[in-house]
Amino acid sequence: MYQMHRIFCATPWELEAERYLFHDVVARFNETSAMPRGILYLPVALGNVMDKRPLQYSVDQNIAECRHYILLLSEDWGPPARNFRHDYHLALQCVNDPNSPMTSVAVLAKKQPGSFLPQGGSLPEDLPRPEAIFSSPAEFDTCVTALLVDWLESLTADEPAARFMATNAG
Repeated sequence: MYQMHRIFCATPWELEAERYLFHDVVARFNETSAMPRGILYLPVALGNVMDKRPLQYSVDQNIAECRHYILLLSEDWGPPARNFRHDYHLALQCVNDPNSPMTSVAVLAKKQPGSFLPQGGSLPEDLPRPEAIFSSPAEFDTCVTALLVDWLESLTADEPAARFMATNAG
């Protein structure tokens, strides 16, 4: 039986290709790195929904059940019908809640020709600072894989101690 961990990836419309690639990257990482260690990452994302506001309760529930949250940014938070400001702040609240499975929030930004990201990658004041900036599918793949590697290492670093405690309890 695998230890399962959900990852929510919030993607604006203009990054729909990255949403598909996110699923592919997680699947490949599961097969090559996570599953041999008994871990399975489950990608969660908002699909082809024009207006997420009527579904916001379900979106919130999905975020609250995830271990990790990735926000992809392009130029801003998104239009009112698909704005991720609330979702991002909910994920931050979950990280600070000891009863929540959420352990991390990551922000990745896409640099596109003519986009808001100047040289050096600084953002408008109201947007969170990205952990990484990508401009191509290959760079996005690298960014997500790096997050997955870090998360897997943090999980498996605790594994020997947890196994020792379980075998020596009682």
